[in-house]
Amino acid sequence: MNNAFAYPRAIAVCIDTRDGAGRNRLHGVAQYIRRLGWRMMLVRECGKAAAQAVVRLAPDGIIAYIADRWLVEAARELSVPLVDTALGEREVPMTVSVDNDTIGRLAAEHFALAGLKHLGYCGVKGRLASEERRMSLAARLGERSLADFSELLSEGELNLDPLINWLKHLPKPVGLLVFDDKLGERVLTACRWANLSVPHEVAVLGIGNDELMCELSWPALSSVSLPTSRLGFEAAAMLTQAMAGKIIEAPHRKVQPTGVVARSSTDMVAVDDKLVKSAILFIRAQAGSLIGVKQVAQALNVSRRTLDRRFIDALGRTVRDELARMRMQMARGLLADNSRTIAAVARGCGYSTASSFSRAFRQHSGRWPSEYREDIQIR
Repeated sequence: MNNAFAYPRAIAVCIDTRDGAGRNRLHGVAQYIRRLGWRMMLVRECGKAAAQAVVRLAPDGIIAYIADRWLVEAARELSVPLVDTALGEREVPMTVSVDNDTIGRLAAEHFALAGLKHLGYCGVKGRLASEERRMSLAARLGERSLADFSELLSEGELNLDPLINWLKHLPKPVGLLVFDDKLGERVLTACRWANLSVPHEVAVLGIGNDELMCELSWPALSSVSLPTSRLGFEAAAMLTQAMAGKIIEAPHRKVQPTGVVARSSTDMVAVDDKLVKSAILFIRAQAGSLIGVKQVAQALNVSRRTLDRRFIDALGRTVRDELARMRMQMARGLLADNSRTIAAVARGCGYSTASSFSRAFRQHSGRWPSEYREDIQIR
Protein backbone atom coordinates (compact mmCIF):
# COMPACT_ATOMS: atom_id res chain seq x y z
CA MET A 1 0.00 0.00 0.00
CA ASN A 2 1.47 3.35 -1.03
CA ASN A 3 1.96 5.97 1.67
CA ALA A 4 1.00 9.32 0.18
CA PHE A 5 1.95 11.29 3.31
CA ALA A 6 5.31 12.81 4.18
CA TYR A 7 5.10 11.83 7.85
CA PRO A 8 3.27 9.18 9.93
CA ARG A 9 -0.25 10.27 10.77
CA ALA A 10 -2.02 10.03 14.11
CA ILE A 11 -5.62 8.78 14.15
CA ALA A 12 -8.01 9.23 17.08
CA VAL A 13 -10.27 6.19 17.41
CA CYS A 14 -13.40 6.75 19.51
CA ILE A 15 -14.79 3.22 19.72
CA ASP A 16 -16.25 1.53 22.78
CA THR A 17 -14.35 -1.75 23.17
CA ARG A 18 -16.45 -3.22 25.98
CA ASP A 19 -18.27 -5.58 23.61
CA GLY A 20 -17.32 -7.79 20.69
CA ALA A 21 -18.68 -5.43 18.04
CA GLY A 22 -16.50 -2.57 19.28
CA ARG A 23 -13.39 -4.72 19.50
CA ASN A 24 -13.96 -6.08 16.00
CA ARG A 25 -14.34 -2.55 14.62
CA LEU A 26 -11.10 -1.58 16.32
CA HIS A 27 -9.38 -4.63 14.88
CA GLY A 28 -10.45 -3.62 11.37
CA VAL A 29 -9.14 -0.08 11.87
CA ALA A 30 -5.85 -1.43 13.20
CA GLN A 31 -5.45 -3.79 10.23
CA TYR A 32 -5.53 -0.86 7.83
CA ILE A 33 -3.57 1.70 9.85
CA ARG A 34 -0.71 -0.67 10.70
CA ARG A 35 0.01 -1.15 7.02
CA LEU A 36 0.76 2.57 6.82
CA GLY A 37 2.87 2.69 9.97
CA TRP A 38 0.58 5.30 11.53
CA ARG A 39 -0.21 5.89 15.19
CA MET A 40 -3.63 4.97 16.56
CA MET A 41 -4.82 6.81 19.68
CA LEU A 42 -7.71 5.10 21.46
CA VAL A 43 -10.11 7.49 23.22
CA ARG A 44 -11.94 5.68 26.02
CA GLU A 45 -14.23 8.52 27.15
CA CYS A 46 -17.63 9.23 25.64
CA GLY A 47 -19.75 12.30 24.91
CA LYS A 48 -18.29 15.71 25.65
CA ALA A 49 -15.31 14.20 27.51
CA ALA A 50 -14.34 12.23 24.40
CA ALA A 51 -14.47 15.35 22.26
CA GLN A 52 -12.29 17.25 24.72
CA ALA A 53 -9.77 14.38 24.72
CA VAL A 54 -9.68 14.40 20.92
CA VAL A 55 -9.03 18.13 20.80
CA ARG A 56 -6.12 17.72 23.25
CA LEU A 57 -4.64 14.91 21.12
CA ALA A 58 -4.93 17.00 17.92
CA PRO A 59 -5.07 14.01 15.54
CA ASP A 60 -4.96 14.12 11.75
CA GLY A 61 -8.29 12.29 11.50
CA ILE A 62 -11.03 10.70 13.61
CA ILE A 63 -12.85 7.37 13.40
CA ALA A 64 -15.88 6.99 15.65
CA TYR A 65 -18.54 4.54 16.70
CA ILE A 66 -21.71 6.63 17.03
CA ALA A 67 -20.39 10.12 16.31
CA ASP A 68 -22.27 12.57 18.54
CA ARG A 69 -22.52 16.34 18.18
CA TRP A 70 -19.51 16.83 20.46
CA LEU A 71 -17.23 14.81 18.17
CA VAL A 72 -18.62 16.55 15.11
CA GLU A 73 -17.79 19.91 16.68
CA ALA A 74 -14.31 18.69 17.66
CA ALA A 75 -13.60 17.65 14.07
CA ARG A 76 -14.69 21.07 12.85
CA GLU A 77 -12.54 22.83 15.45
CA LEU A 78 -9.50 20.81 14.41
CA SER A 79 -10.36 20.97 10.67
CA VAL A 80 -9.80 17.22 10.33
CA PRO A 81 -11.99 14.58 8.66
CA LEU A 82 -14.31 12.36 10.70
CA VAL A 83 -15.70 8.96 9.65
CA ASP A 84 -18.57 7.42 11.63
CA THR A 85 -19.14 3.64 11.66
CA ALA A 86 -22.58 3.48 13.30
CA LEU A 87 -24.85 6.28 12.04
CA GLY A 88 -24.76 8.72 14.93
CA GLU A 89 -25.37 12.36 14.07
CA ARG A 90 -27.14 12.86 10.73
CA GLU A 91 -24.74 15.67 9.75
CA VAL A 92 -21.57 13.51 9.70
CA PRO A 93 -20.26 13.90 6.14
CA MET A 94 -18.66 10.43 5.90
CA THR A 95 -20.06 7.14 7.18
CA VAL A 96 -19.39 3.43 6.78
CA SER A 97 -22.33 1.52 8.24
CA VAL A 98 -24.18 -1.75 7.97
CA ASP A 99 -27.07 -1.93 5.50
CA ASN A 100 -30.04 -1.74 7.87
CA ASP A 101 -32.53 -2.42 5.10
CA THR A 102 -30.94 -5.84 4.58
CA ILE A 103 -31.09 -6.48 8.34
CA GLY A 104 -34.84 -5.94 8.24
CA ARG A 105 -35.19 -8.27 5.27
CA LEU A 106 -33.11 -11.03 6.87
CA ALA A 107 -35.11 -10.75 10.10
CA ALA A 108 -38.44 -10.92 8.24
CA GLU A 109 -37.26 -13.98 6.32
CA HIS A 110 -36.01 -15.68 9.49
CA PHE A 111 -39.31 -15.13 11.30
CA ALA A 112 -41.23 -16.25 8.22
CA LEU A 113 -39.28 -19.52 8.27
CA ALA A 114 -40.65 -20.05 11.78
CA GLY A 115 -44.21 -19.30 10.59
CA LEU A 116 -44.53 -16.22 12.81
CA LYS A 117 -47.31 -13.80 11.85
CA HIS A 118 -46.89 -11.25 14.65
CA LEU A 119 -43.63 -9.25 14.70
CA GLY A 120 -42.22 -6.53 16.90
CA TYR A 121 -39.14 -4.36 17.20
CA CYS A 122 -37.30 -3.29 20.36
CA GLY A 123 -34.93 -0.42 19.70
CA VAL A 124 -33.00 2.56 21.03
CA LYS A 125 -34.78 5.89 21.18
CA GLY A 126 -33.12 8.64 19.16
CA ARG A 127 -30.73 6.41 17.22
CA LEU A 128 -30.84 6.72 13.43
CA ALA A 129 -29.67 3.12 12.91
CA SER A 130 -32.41 1.85 15.22
CA GLU A 131 -35.07 3.77 13.32
CA GLU A 132 -33.79 2.43 9.98
CA ARG A 133 -33.98 -1.16 11.26
CA ARG A 134 -37.49 -0.66 12.59
CA MET A 135 -38.69 0.88 9.33
CA SER A 136 -37.10 -1.87 7.24
CA LEU A 137 -38.84 -4.60 9.21
CA ALA A 138 -42.15 -2.72 9.15
CA ALA A 139 -41.93 -2.32 5.38
CA ARG A 140 -42.01 -6.10 4.96
CA LEU A 141 -45.23 -6.65 6.88
CA GLY A 142 -47.61 -5.34 4.25
CA GLU A 143 -50.92 -4.54 5.95
CA ARG A 144 -49.85 -6.09 9.25
CA SER A 145 -48.73 -3.72 12.00
CA LEU A 146 -45.35 -3.84 13.75
CA ALA A 147 -45.31 -3.65 17.55
CA ASP A 148 -42.64 -1.17 18.63
CA PHE A 149 -40.91 -0.44 21.94
CA SER A 150 -38.08 2.11 22.19
CA GLU A 151 -38.80 4.20 25.26
CA LEU A 152 -35.79 5.33 27.31
CA LEU A 153 -33.54 2.54 26.06
CA SER A 154 -30.67 4.97 25.53
CA GLU A 155 -30.43 5.80 29.23
CA GLY A 156 -27.95 3.28 30.67
CA GLU A 157 -29.48 0.34 32.51
CA LEU A 158 -33.03 -0.23 31.41
CA ASN A 159 -35.92 -0.21 33.87
CA LEU A 160 -37.44 -3.52 32.83
CA ASP A 161 -40.97 -2.85 34.12
CA PRO A 162 -42.24 -0.96 31.02
CA LEU A 163 -40.62 -3.57 28.75
CA ILE A 164 -42.19 -6.44 30.73
CA ASN A 165 -45.59 -4.79 30.48
CA TRP A 166 -45.17 -4.35 26.72
CA LEU A 167 -44.09 -7.97 26.26
CA LYS A 168 -47.07 -9.28 28.21
CA HIS A 169 -49.55 -7.45 26.00
CA LEU A 170 -48.09 -8.55 22.66
CA PRO A 171 -50.09 -11.04 20.56
CA LYS A 172 -48.48 -14.49 20.84
CA PRO A 173 -46.48 -16.09 19.43
CA VAL A 174 -44.41 -13.09 18.36
CA GLY A 175 -41.01 -12.60 16.76
CA LEU A 176 -38.95 -9.69 18.10
CA LEU A 177 -36.04 -8.05 16.30
CA VAL A 178 -33.86 -6.25 18.85
CA PHE A 179 -31.43 -3.41 18.12
CA ASP A 180 -28.31 -5.27 19.29
CA ASP A 181 -27.22 -8.30 21.29
CA LYS A 182 -26.78 -6.42 24.58
CA LEU A 183 -30.38 -5.26 24.40
CA GLY A 184 -31.37 -8.74 23.24
CA GLU A 185 -30.01 -10.22 26.46
CA ARG A 186 -32.08 -7.73 28.48
CA VAL A 187 -35.20 -8.63 26.48
CA LEU A 188 -34.59 -12.30 27.33
CA THR A 189 -34.28 -11.33 31.00
CA ALA A 190 -37.57 -9.39 30.78
CA CYS A 191 -39.24 -12.45 29.25
CA ARG A 192 -38.09 -14.59 32.17
CA TRP A 193 -39.42 -12.07 34.69
CA ALA A 194 -42.70 -11.93 32.78
CA ASN A 195 -42.95 -15.76 32.77
CA LEU A 196 -43.00 -15.77 28.96
CA SER A 197 -41.61 -18.82 27.18
CA VAL A 198 -38.74 -18.19 24.74
CA PRO A 199 -38.99 -19.02 21.88
CA HIS A 200 -42.50 -20.51 21.92
CA GLU A 201 -44.29 -17.34 23.02
CA VAL A 202 -41.58 -14.76 22.22
CA ALA A 203 -38.83 -15.50 19.67
CA VAL A 204 -35.94 -13.04 20.05
CA LEU A 205 -33.42 -12.10 17.34
CA GLY A 206 -30.50 -9.81 18.17
CA ILE A 207 -28.13 -7.96 15.85
CA GLY A 208 -24.34 -8.13 15.81
CA ASN A 209 -23.66 -11.78 16.66
CA ASP A 210 -21.42 -11.01 19.62
CA GLU A 211 -20.67 -14.68 20.24
CA LEU A 212 -19.85 -14.35 23.94
CA MET A 213 -23.01 -12.35 24.65
CA CYS A 214 -25.18 -14.62 22.50
CA GLU A 215 -23.90 -17.90 23.96
CA LEU A 216 -24.08 -16.69 27.57
CA SER A 217 -27.68 -15.48 27.17
CA TRP A 218 -30.45 -17.81 28.31
CA PRO A 219 -31.62 -19.22 26.06
CA ALA A 220 -28.77 -18.69 23.59
CA LEU A 221 -29.56 -15.65 21.44
CA SER A 222 -30.04 -15.87 17.68
CA SER A 223 -28.51 -12.88 15.92
CA VAL A 224 -27.94 -11.18 12.57
CA SER A 225 -24.22 -11.45 11.91
CA LEU A 226 -22.41 -8.24 10.90
CA PRO A 227 -18.92 -7.89 9.35
CA THR A 228 -17.85 -5.41 12.03
CA SER A 229 -14.12 -5.76 11.32
CA ARG A 230 -14.77 -4.67 7.77
CA LEU A 231 -16.66 -1.61 8.98
CA GLY A 232 -13.51 -0.45 10.77
CA PHE A 233 -11.26 -1.35 7.85
CA GLU A 234 -13.38 0.52 5.30
CA ALA A 235 -13.68 3.53 7.63
CA ALA A 236 -9.88 3.72 7.89
CA ALA A 237 -9.59 3.47 4.11
CA MET A 238 -12.10 6.29 3.61
CA LEU A 239 -10.36 8.45 6.22
CA THR A 240 -7.04 7.95 4.43
CA GLN A 241 -8.53 9.24 1.19
CA ALA A 242 -10.07 12.24 2.94
CA MET A 243 -6.79 13.16 4.68
CA ALA A 244 -5.04 13.01 1.30
CA GLY A 245 -7.50 15.60 -0.01
CA LYS A 246 -9.17 13.18 -2.41
CA ILE A 247 -12.82 13.46 -3.38
CA ILE A 248 -14.86 10.71 -1.71
CA GLU A 249 -17.19 9.50 -4.44
CA ALA A 250 -19.34 7.42 -2.06
CA PRO A 251 -19.16 9.16 1.35
CA HIS A 252 -21.96 7.03 2.85
CA ARG A 253 -21.05 3.39 2.28
CA LYS A 254 -23.18 0.42 3.22
CA VAL A 255 -21.74 -2.96 4.21
CA GLN A 256 -23.93 -6.04 3.92
CA PRO A 257 -24.72 -8.24 6.96
CA THR A 258 -23.57 -11.82 6.56
CA GLY A 259 -26.76 -13.65 7.53
CA VAL A 260 -28.63 -14.97 10.56
CA VAL A 261 -26.91 -17.22 13.10
CA ALA A 262 -29.78 -19.25 14.53
CA ARG A 263 -29.69 -20.31 18.17
CA SER A 264 -32.24 -21.41 20.78
CA SER A 265 -34.05 -18.06 21.12
CA THR A 266 -35.77 -18.49 17.73
CA ASP A 267 -35.80 -22.29 17.48
CA MET A 268 -39.54 -22.81 17.01
CA VAL A 269 -42.20 -23.36 14.36
CA ALA A 270 -45.42 -21.37 14.81
CA VAL A 271 -47.86 -23.32 12.66
CA ASP A 272 -50.96 -25.22 13.73
CA ASP A 273 -50.64 -27.91 11.05
CA LYS A 274 -48.66 -30.74 12.68
CA LEU A 275 -47.66 -32.18 9.30
CA VAL A 276 -46.18 -28.87 8.15
CA LYS A 277 -44.44 -28.39 11.49
CA SER A 278 -42.88 -31.86 11.23
CA ALA A 279 -41.79 -31.14 7.67
CA ILE A 280 -40.10 -27.88 8.67
CA LEU A 281 -38.23 -29.56 11.50
CA PHE A 282 -37.11 -32.32 9.12
CA ILE A 283 -35.95 -29.76 6.55
CA ARG A 284 -33.98 -27.82 9.19
CA ALA A 285 -32.24 -31.00 10.28
CA GLN A 286 -31.56 -32.32 6.77
CA ALA A 287 -31.17 -29.20 4.59
CA GLY A 288 -27.43 -29.83 4.33
CA SER A 289 -28.06 -33.27 2.81
CA LEU A 290 -28.88 -34.12 -0.79
CA ILE A 291 -32.64 -34.18 -0.30
CA GLY A 292 -35.53 -32.80 -2.30
CA VAL A 293 -39.29 -32.53 -1.95
CA LYS A 294 -39.67 -36.24 -2.70
CA GLN A 295 -37.47 -37.25 0.25
CA VAL A 296 -39.30 -34.87 2.62
CA ALA A 297 -42.67 -36.33 1.62
CA GLN A 298 -41.39 -39.90 1.94
CA ALA A 299 -40.01 -39.20 5.44
CA LEU A 300 -43.48 -38.03 6.52
CA ASN A 301 -45.33 -40.78 4.62
CA VAL A 302 -47.47 -38.41 2.53
CA SER A 303 -47.67 -37.55 -1.16
CA ARG A 304 -45.75 -34.58 -2.56
CA ARG A 305 -49.03 -33.00 -3.70
CA THR A 306 -50.56 -33.26 -0.23
CA LEU A 307 -47.47 -31.86 1.47
CA ASP A 308 -47.21 -28.92 -0.94
CA ARG A 309 -50.89 -28.11 -0.55
CA ARG A 310 -50.64 -28.12 3.24
CA PHE A 311 -47.50 -25.95 3.06
CA ILE A 312 -49.18 -23.37 0.85
CA ASP A 313 -52.25 -23.28 3.10
CA ALA A 314 -50.16 -22.85 6.25
CA LEU A 315 -47.25 -20.70 5.08
CA GLY A 316 -48.03 -19.42 1.60
CA ARG A 317 -45.02 -21.17 0.07
CA THR A 318 -44.08 -24.62 -1.24
CA VAL A 319 -41.77 -27.25 0.23
CA ARG A 320 -39.24 -26.44 -2.49
CA ASP A 321 -39.34 -22.78 -1.45
CA GLU A 322 -38.73 -23.81 2.17
CA LEU A 323 -35.72 -25.94 1.23
CA ALA A 324 -34.24 -23.13 -0.86
CA ARG A 325 -34.74 -20.52 1.87
CA MET A 326 -33.15 -22.70 4.53
CA ARG A 327 -30.20 -23.53 2.27
CA MET A 328 -29.60 -19.89 1.40
CA GLN A 329 -29.58 -19.03 5.10
CA MET A 330 -26.98 -21.74 5.66
CA ALA A 331 -25.00 -20.54 2.64
CA ARG A 332 -24.58 -16.98 3.92
CA GLY A 333 -23.06 -18.27 7.13
CA LEU A 334 -20.75 -20.73 5.37
CA LEU A 335 -19.55 -18.15 2.82
CA ALA A 336 -18.38 -15.93 5.68
CA ASP A 337 -15.72 -18.59 6.36
CA ASN A 338 -13.13 -17.74 3.74
CA SER A 339 -11.29 -21.04 4.29
CA ARG A 340 -14.15 -22.96 2.63
CA THR A 341 -14.15 -23.32 -1.14
CA ILE A 342 -17.35 -22.61 -3.05
CA ALA A 343 -17.60 -26.35 -3.74
CA ALA A 344 -17.37 -27.09 0.00
CA VAL A 345 -20.06 -24.50 0.74
CA ALA A 346 -22.26 -26.08 -1.94
CA ARG A 347 -21.91 -29.53 -0.37
CA GLY A 348 -22.59 -28.08 3.09
CA CYS A 349 -25.86 -26.59 1.80
CA GLY A 350 -27.13 -29.77 0.15
CA TYR A 351 -26.14 -29.07 -3.48
CA SER A 352 -24.44 -31.75 -5.57
CA THR A 353 -22.32 -29.30 -7.60
CA ALA A 354 -20.81 -25.86 -7.14
CA SER A 355 -22.45 -24.67 -10.36
CA SER A 356 -25.98 -25.61 -9.29
CA PHE A 357 -25.40 -23.93 -5.92
CA SER A 358 -24.00 -20.78 -7.56
CA ARG A 359 -26.99 -20.47 -9.88
CA ALA A 360 -29.42 -20.92 -6.99
CA PHE A 361 -27.56 -18.38 -4.84
CA ARG A 362 -27.52 -15.80 -7.63
CA GLN A 363 -31.23 -16.32 -8.29
CA HIS A 364 -31.97 -15.82 -4.59
CA SER A 365 -29.61 -12.93 -3.77
CA GLY A 366 -28.80 -11.31 -7.13
CA ARG A 367 -25.08 -12.02 -6.70
CA TRP A 368 -22.76 -14.92 -7.34
CA PRO A 369 -21.33 -16.56 -4.18
CA SER A 370 -17.86 -15.21 -4.97
CA GLU A 371 -19.28 -11.67 -5.25
CA TYR A 372 -21.09 -12.03 -1.93
CA ARG A 373 -17.92 -13.34 -0.28
CA GLU A 374 -15.89 -10.47 -1.66
CA ASP A 375 -18.45 -7.99 -0.32
CA ILE A 376 -18.24 -9.29 3.25
CA GLN A 377 -14.47 -9.78 3.48
CA ILE A 378 -11.92 -7.12 4.38
CA ARG A 379 -10.08 -6.16 1.21
